[in-house]
Order: sequence, then structure tokens, then C-alpha cells
Amino acid sequence: MAAIDIADCTVTIESPLAGVNLYKVLTPATADDGDTVNVSTVVNETIVSCSAQGATDGLITAAVSTAKVVTLPGATDNEARNIYVIALG
Repeated sequence: MAAIDIADCTVTIESPLAGVNLYKVLTPATADDGDTVNVSTVVNETIVSCSAQGATDGLITAAVSTAKVVTLPGATDNEARNIYVIALG
């Protein structure tokens, strides 16, 4: 388990809506299950849902701490994952 720096990820806002944002965070290909990503520097809103999708594990709900640290789910090492964060503005 390691911390992945948000600067090593690609972050985009997929669907800006009134009061809701969908952030997409693409991790590096070296990401492992159990790794963490602190998204607090890019997600300022309240997080209501988070999931991660990898080629092997598919789409799985991800755990997010109150400090906005996402723990990658799954059972696969060395795989890039898309993390989807839904946040209320």
C-alpha cells in the first residue's frame, strides 16, 4: 500500500452540473489495490460517492475518508484506474 501523489494523476471534470461535479482521476499504471490518493487539493466540495474502475477489476465502490483520501479497491496490482468522484458544490 502506497500513497499516489495527485500530481502523478490526470484530473478532469467530466460533468459540471449546477451544484454537482463529477471528477475523473486517472492514476498511473503502477497503481495497486490498497493504494491511496488524496483528492482534497482538487475536490473542494462534499464527496457523496466514489468508485474506481480498472481493466481487470471493473467498477468498484471506493472508500473515501473524511480527509478526502481515496483507497483503491480491487485485487490487481500495477494497473491504471479511473477514479470517479461525485461531489456536491
